[in-house]
Amino acid sequence: MEIGFLGHNGFALGDMTSPVLVDPILLPQYGNEYNPSAVEIYPPRHVDLTQLPQVSAVIISHEHSDHFNLPTLDLLDRQVPIVVGPTMVDSVVEYIQQLGFKVQRLEFGKEEQFGSVLITLYPPDPGTVLWESRVSQIYVRDANKPNDGGVYLCIDALLSPMFYNDVSNGKVPRPRLLALSNNSQVTPEGVFGSLDNMRTVTQFDGPAQQNWFTGLDILNELLVSFIENAPFLRGTNFLICGGGFLKDYDEMGPFPFSEQHVLAKVASKLTRNVDVIGPLPGDVLSFKSDHVVTIGHLSWLNVDHIRFEQLIKKRNEFIESKKTIPMKSIRTASTYEIEKQALQVIESELTLIARAILLSPLGRDLIYLGQQRNIGPARFLIQVLCNHTQDHAWELNIAESRFMPTEPLEITESIEKYPSGIVINALDLAEVFTGGLQIWDVAGVAMRSWYQGDALNSPVALFYNLYGEQTRPDIAFCVYNRQIETILGRVK
Repeated sequence: MEIGFLGHNGFALGDMTSPVLVDPILLPQYGNEYNPSAVEIYPPRHVDLTQLPQVSAVIISHEHSDHFNLPTLDLLDRQVPIVVGPTMVDSVVEYIQQLGFKVQRLEFGKEEQFGSVLITLYPPDPGTVLWESRVSQIYVRDANKPNDGGVYLCIDALLSPMFYNDVSNGKVPRPRLLALSNNSQVTPEGVFGSLDNMRTVTQFDGPAQQNWFTGLDILNELLVSFIENAPFLRGTNFLICGGGFLKDYDEMGPFPFSEQHVLAKVASKLTRNVDVIGPLPGDVLSFKSDHVVTIGHLSWLNVDHIRFEQLIKKRNEFIESKKTIPMKSIRTASTYEIEKQALQVIESELTLIARAILLSPLGRDLIYLGQQRNIGPARFLIQVLCNHTQDHAWELNIAESRFMPTEPLEITESIEKYPSGIVINALDLAEVFTGGLQIWDVAGVAMRSWYQGDALNSPVALFYNLYGEQTRPDIAFCVYNRQIETILGRVK
């Protein structure tokens, strides 16, 4: 069986003359239809669509826009079956059907052949974070040699207990290769990342990363932790993927520690009897005895080496310069009336947000905090930045269980006064609430937060849960409506 790497978390699997594609994004960017700062795939690639082979099937692991890309599907023959898991949102199926495809829902644990490979989908571990809990993990084996084991795509979620049991009980063979996502989005000093905590920085746009062992921590989480929790994986080779995008940090370039081929080389020197692979887009791998080897390259997709080197140089120069990147606005209100409407949208959401906070681990921490320190009932702040009027702010009063208007402060004062909070441009926040932007678009780039405790209990994590596709497909999928309108408009 051959394993072709498309970049980020995309794969071509089986016979490369008629492969099965997994989570393909075959365009240079995604999000162009709605976001003025569309996301670029990294490492950059040359894709020759005229040489794209006949595709046997497309598997979509989940609904996030870095895995589910309608413009890419629009490039394919409508006879290609699109396969999704049983928990995929109905809206995703409807969007794909609007393009003229037939969609097949494959039950978890049910084996089915597509092209030259057998596909089995598995649900993630229930401990997976909520916003990734609809992922379908994918086990791919050569249909002619199913007992030899294959590649298990453990993408964006914790290892499936159902898969663990199937291997342990001998229902399926142990995988020969385990693909894991490194989506750490590590930022250098001067750049604020999505889940970074403003309490750890010395200034508003100052250094956010204080972990001196970041690279080792990434490798430990990807490799060692998996083996500790699933001893049957001892002897399985690893493939590191993910992190294959540039967020809106133009000055910085790519995230540090996002060169999976570099991480893999380091890891390979620290392991024995297993291979750790970090493929570049276009690489084709296969099994040789107990090892994984590169056997060639895709004829229709390869790295844009000139652009790749330029981006790495940009990042190195940025890190050496010790510069900072200030918080940006993705949308800017052109008039007072537009900004006024945005503020009304925000105010209409405050009751829901208050309830969500109080039901969450963040809210529990804020309530307990009052038992430990002599602080008032105002524990959480939402402060929005405005262009045509003064900034606005609302504080969550624990005693009243609701947000109440308050005077905006300088950010350093807000951090000192409130245990937790967020600051964001008013129009950007309103657009998240109405579907003009996704929460993933604003986090880090256009949104700052502070909190006490674990990053997964942070305000941004709460907003991921509350406004991501898992909970609010009605607004999160507005961007897919725009994609469909763009595609169908082009067809006409």
